[in-house]
Amino acid sequence: MSSRKLNLENKALPELSFRLLSISSSKFENDWTSYPHSHQFTEIFFIKSGSGYMQIENENIPVKADSLVLIGAQVLHTEFSNSCDPLDYYVLGVEGLKISTDRPAEYSVVNSSASASAIRLCFESILNEMHNKKKCYEEICQHYLAILILMIYRKDQISCELKEPLNSSRECHKARRYIEENYQDKITLSTLADNCNITKYYLSHQFRGLYGKSPIAYLTEVRISAAKDLLTATSYSIEEIAGSTGFSSSSYFSQTFQKICHVTPQQYRKAHAVL
Repeated sequence: MSSRKLNLENKALPELSFRLLSISSSKFENDWTSYPHSHQFTEIFFIKSGSGYMQIENENIPVKADSLVLIGAQVLHTEFSNSCDPLDYYVLGVEGLKISTDRPAEYSVVNSSASASAIRLCFESILNEMHNKKKCYEEICQHYLAILILMIYRKDQISCELKEPLNSSRECHKARRYIEENYQDKITLSTLADNCNITKYYLSHQFRGLYGKSPIAYLTEVRISAAKDLLTATSYSIEEIAGSTGFSSSSYFSQTFQKICHVTPQQYRKAHAVL
């Protein structure tokens, strides 16, 4: 018998707070109208096949299969395909990344042929997860994105540094993590705002713009999700579940649960219990 064990170094790991917004898959089919445009977020292109060029601000950048193109927020760009060798590519929309480069325009182009199969797998896995939307798909997509970003970051030939920009999403991410880690406690909008060192109004406005709901609405969702797990996997009483998920009373818990789930906690337990 032979075996080999490798231990992870015991050191602090960086916190990765970028966030996946979208993924798309596109192929040129002679019906493509190209025009310069920009976004409020970073885009990461991966060319699956074909050839052409990307116009980034005033530069024309040749691209072909296995090219990775990173384009920062507010950078004008568009794609042009070789009609005899049509471009086929993925593109991710990512919030919370800034490309640090010496160029006037914030972008980088990387030939990823050496690790193209692993990089392609990240894009394809994200696309499949987003399409099927199975349980926990958001978290799985985020982890694939983290793997992709770290793979790009460590490539020797990359000419730019990826780092988190200083914008309002940082405070929103911090508030979201605080909710997910402390939902059992008494949390108010003031609690979250104080924890993030911003005003209640600013946090509420930015959080809703980023996630489509208020911080308190998200807190309620997290608590209800935790309560569902307890209802199906334990024999805890309704009062115990209400207390352990941060609700002020069992009656308020039951009222909120029924409003969101359209059944009472008891009915949900009966329908989903695994004990």
